[in-house]
Amino acid sequence: MALIFVQILQTFRGLVIDILPFFIIALVISAVVVEYFPARGLDKLLQQMKNRETLVSAFLGVLIPATPAFRVSMAAIARRSGAQWTPVLTFIAGAGAGLSALIMTSMVSVQFMILRLVVALLFVYALSLFIVKLIEPRLAAVAMDSDVETLFSRDFSEVSAEDINNAGGSVTLAGVWRNLLGLARVMLPWLFLSLFLATLVDVVVSKATVEALLGGPFSALKAALIGIPFYFVGGAEIPLLSVLLNKGMNLGAAVSLMLTAPLINFPVLSVLGRWVGYRKALGFMAVCWLIAVVIGLLLGYIDAR
Repeated sequence: MALIFVQILQTFRGLVIDILPFFIIALVISAVVVEYFPARGLDKLLQQMKNRETLVSAFLGVLIPATPAFRVSMAAIARRSGAQWTPVLTFIAGAGAGLSALIMTSMVSVQFMILRLVVALLFVYALSLFIVKLIEPRLAAVAMDSDVETLFSRDFSEVSAEDINNAGGSVTLAGVWRNLLGLARVMLPWLFLSLFLATLVDVVVSKATVEALLGGPFSALKAALIGIPFYFVGGAEIPLLSVLLNKGMNLGAAVSLMLTAPLINFPVLSVLGRWVGYRKALGFMAVCWLIAVVIGLLLGYIDAR
């Protein structure tokens, strides 16, 4: 027992040392970007986008460093100001590969980071087709003048409702520091949870067990459910993902986990449900889950050949 405890401490320490430089870089760069391109500027940009500008909204959603709960709050504000549903919802779905998540993913490899970016764009583009045909008609009754400021949650969002009027366009040290603290406050607890889970998997779970559960061509179905109880934002799932990959996780399962963990979870459901209603929120998240699983299954099939 004492030997296992020592091994757990050593493994945890090693994982922290591995991820810490990437986490610091991701925090600093994200804090600067948020300071230069603040919430109010994002609101105006979403308002200007049309449903047909899918690729533009996909890139915006994927590259902006924002947590999913904050994305929902800003999407609600943009919708209240007249933004169309496709750019609003694809911006939320882009949480699967925000800037900080991409930087954190580079810990696995640069190639894996590029893969995450490509599949996230594919995911968001595929989702946009469902929004126009299936989701948008069911959201027509959602009030555009809802009290969206109440959606901002200190537990899940790095920006408060009071900060959204920041004009932006310039970078100040005080502003960057405030953004950095906000991001760290939301990300750190979940990053440490991911590190703890990764340590347990690395020390306690055998390679054969991971291969049996997540190594097959259909393992994307199971991997897409792993993140539901958590709030792995900004790449916080990467320590756990890295250990699972080393233990035999299928590529398709890894992709499904990366796409779903930041977006399909109880905290996002709580914020999104307060805005559009819980039934509609569950429907939107189910479509996101289905698309992520299909992409994962395709990659899993290719990886298994």
